[in-house]
Amino acid sequence: MTRFALLMHGRGAGGLVAIQSLALLPPLGVSLWHGGAATLGILLAALLVVLIWDYAFAALRHRRFEPHGLTTAAIFTLFVPADMPLWHLVVVLSLGCVIGERIFGGRGFAFLSPATVALALALLSLPDLTLVPPSSALALACLPGAALLLATGLLSLRIALSFLVVMILVLGVSSFETAIILLTTSSVALVFLICDPTSAAVTSWGRVLHGALAGGLAWVFAGLGDGPPGAGALVFAALMASLMAPLIDHIVLSFSAWRRQRHHG
Repeated sequence: MTRFALLMHGRGAGGLVAIQSLALLPPLGVSLWHGGAATLGILLAALLVVLIWDYAFAALRHRRFEPHGLTTAAIFTLFVPADMPLWHLVVVLSLGCVIGERIFGGRGFAFLSPATVALALALLSLPDLTLVPPSSALALACLPGAALLLATGLLSLRIALSFLVVMILVLGVSSFETAIILLTTSSVALVFLICDPTSAAVTSWGRVLHGALAGGLAWVFAGLGDGPPGAGALVFAALMASLMAPLIDHIVLSFSAWRRQRHHG
């Protein structure tokens, strides 16, 4: 781990948010470039909502205000359409922040991604809502952030590779063009939702199983088809895999303890 990574990790949740914010800048810039004023409006509204909840819970618990919701707002903006109703944004993002993170004590204590919860609630509450599929430019813009997160230990290569391996197997990917399409469609969700360190498994084998589970669930939620999963399927896969992450780690640790006990008699 680099000196920068150690410094950021030493700052706890604030350091994690700082690194993730840097990683989100390129894709967010591309999204704003293509979406214009409408996307900027979504981002500003999302920032206002999450920062209000950050301040409210900091005041309620007599803690220092820290803008941990910055990354939640940025990730949410990357997925939702620019014409999303404002009331809908406020409701689902508020529920995502409170249910997904704040009631558990905030960033570093929760086991769910508030952005993932908010996106899932948006899809469930408005069945006609369609999340924005990543463009080639947006997928390429995720690469610098993915490299930064990987270098700082905030992106698990085990999760990413096991997810992609399962996707390749279940979809029967056999050409370079199809592989590129898969990487493009899953880029944002894989880097910022499925591999989110705050909501993923933490054991080595647990991460492998976490990524594989997310890949399998994405295929199931996409209708067991032979095409890459859409953003909605990836969001639900990320949410379900996160819910299972504590159980996955528990099973892995229990199995390791059983093996050690058996080995030592």
